[in-house]
Amino acid sequence: MEFRLLYEGPLQGQNARADHKREIRRYFHPQLKRLWTQPPLNESSDLLAFPAQPGKISVVEPRGSVQFVPLVTTKLDLYAELNVLFLRPQPRGQLITDRGDIDNRLKTLLDALRIPRTTQENPPTDASASDENPLFCLLQDDSLVTKVTVEADQLLDTTDPAHVKAIIQVVVKKTRLSWANMVF
Repeated sequence: MEFRLLYEGPLQGQNARADHKREIRRYFHPQLKRLWTQPPLNESSDLLAFPAQPGKISVVEPRGSVQFVPLVTTKLDLYAELNVLFLRPQPRGQLITDRGDIDNRLKTLLDALRIPRTTQENPPTDASASDENPLFCLLQDDSLVTKVTVEADQLLDTTDPAHVKAIIQVVVKKTRLSWANMVF
């Protein structure tokens, strides 16, 4: 399975706070939610059941009052490869800037693509009553990313050094074939 995600907005590097990652995670939510409504994922409604039905696999994972739905999960024996086109206002070649270098900003992006590990990373309680419960994420854990390629180039429509546009090509692959992941 292959698709693209788009992010446009601020992207902090080193020491990015949990609320910043939470906002990026929320940015991706509608895109991933829509992906689950299209074939072949829309044919896998059992995967979204919570709690899991007897004899069936559910990818839904609770974190506090919010249910998270990762697409790439060990439950389905899946992993991901990412190709990122990273556009930022700095000229080509300036990989280290006062707003954080590419690798720290990429780590923030990867953290935002996964479900939270701790309650401090959870969305606020009000998200449980909104369209963000369940909250759709790409990854159960960022360790499920086995390959990342990054092409950095200059973004010409802003001078805000914190602002980026990222086009993320996601390639989902299987570690082994099973009945649960045949749709992938």
